[in-house]
Amino acid sequence: MGSNQNYHERIETHLTGVALALSFFERTGTVEEIVATLDEARRDGKRVWVIGNGGSAATAAHFANDLTKMAKIPAVALTDQVPTLLAYGNDNGWENMFADPLRVMASEGDVLVAITCSGRSGNIIKAVIVAREKDCKVVVLTGNKDQNFFVDHPLVIFVETDDITVQEDCHLVICHAIACALAEA
Repeated sequence: MGSNQNYHERIETHLTGVALALSFFERTGTVEEIVATLDEARRDGKRVWVIGNGGSAATAAHFANDLTKMAKIPAVALTDQVPTLLAYGNDNGWENMFADPLRVMASEGDVLVAITCSGRSGNIIKAVIVAREKDCKVVVLTGNKDQNFFVDHPLVIFVETDDITVQEDCHLVICHAIACALAEA
């Protein structure tokens, strides 16, 4: 029975952490601006590119699926382009695994959605720089503001918690909220 009690406590701690983190991030303004940005891309026939590492890569793939299926926005998770990412990473350096494909495939007015819990991932930062050079709009879902490259970025959502699993869960909840809003627009 003791281990079941530990399971219960850990589950409660995690779910409480997610609920708390969701209650602290700014729900209006930035989220609505992101929805408007993605809606504009849809109206203009632009593409959405989504990137992330680790668990954020899974969220990127899920979000691209939801944008395409639910919101009818052409969206591609670069994380699903495994041979391309591995070729660029192996040949040009892992910090370029997202940036180099974006140089080839992204167009002016496209949107890059970058998901990074730390806000310090070199390959995500380089991809954002390339997206800006190509006049793409950039949306960022990230974690704490401390030492975060994106602290002054205009379309950024911070999930303020040190628990990366909570950050990842919140990012997915936010992505679902965005996709649902776009599906109904």
